[in-house]
Amino acid sequence: MPKVSIITPLYNGTKTLDETAESILNQDYSDWEWILFDDGSSDGSQQLGISYTEKYPGKIFYYEHEENKNYGTAYTRNRAAEKSSGEIISFIDQDDIWYINRLSKQMEVFDKHDKCAMIWGPALYWYKEREFKQPVGFRGSGLKSGMYDPPEFVEIFLSDLRGTPLPSASLVRRKYFNEVKGYEESIRGSEDIVLWLKLADKFSIYYQDEILIKYRKHQDSTLRIAKQSGKMDEWDIIFYNWVIEFLKNTSAKNKIIEDTEFTFYNCLKRVSGRKNYFDSRKELMKRLNAYPDIKRKFMKDYFLDLILPFDIARKVSAKIRFEWFKNN
Repeated sequence: MPKVSIITPLYNGTKTLDETAESILNQDYSDWEWILFDDGSSDGSQQLGISYTEKYPGKIFYYEHEENKNYGTAYTRNRAAEKSSGEIISFIDQDDIWYINRLSKQMEVFDKHDKCAMIWGPALYWYKEREFKQPVGFRGSGLKSGMYDPPEFVEIFLSDLRGTPLPSASLVRRKYFNEVKGYEESIRGSEDIVLWLKLADKFSIYYQDEILIKYRKHQDSTLRIAKQSGKMDEWDIIFYNWVIEFLKNTSAKNKIIEDTEFTFYNCLKRVSGRKNYFDSRKELMKRLNAYPDIKRKFMKDYFLDLILPFDIARKVSAKIRFEWFKNN
């Protein structure tokens, strides 16, 4: 039985998967299996995945959903985890690249800290024309290497979602992954953040301040396409509603809950704002009626939105909130 199970959800990944595979095969740590699970590709990813299993039998495994259906990343990762057998679960997306010592470096830390549920580090954000280190820490202020006990990372992650762990830069012990019931399959686009929050609320997490992966940023990524189509806004509504309910059952500070609720309200505005001026206000009220607590807390903001363009009203509301929290 391998120590590490590497999991990759496939979706139209033929352009980049070979490069990702090369970075896995070149690891200086070899006690792993790689689970490829296709999520309804239409570009030949299935054939490419099968070719890896034929070339590396017993090392690389390929699966796909019945009838080539697309269920989303969270669902697919959970099904892949069920097929895997390693004590440690390691994710890598189909377009990311690991440095040769990525697994060995993080497994060395895991071996020293047996009660650590998860280890992660920053990624190198890799654009076609530039690259830079992922901002991490409270509002991007940085983090020192070491163990962080619950629920410290909950506040840190929610202060700036850009600084949350990337799947390709994280290792999770299977027993803790199972204890929090893996990925929330109702969440799309932010499913990784939800998993990290669930783990950070209950278990110790180690941060290693060393870049060991390259995170490819490109126009064809699933998230970029979702943002351009407007799907991400709808997904964000489901995500932030989940986060609010999650925070109510934790020891999170009121300020974090208030900030998340304000962000949620602005998600509702963003979706409603696709319509013309008057219809967008009617749409926003319709959506608020589905969330009575949010409606009650943000009626003053709604009245401001009735007389001002959404973008200006949001800035005014944020300024008022900042001054209020600063003085209280």
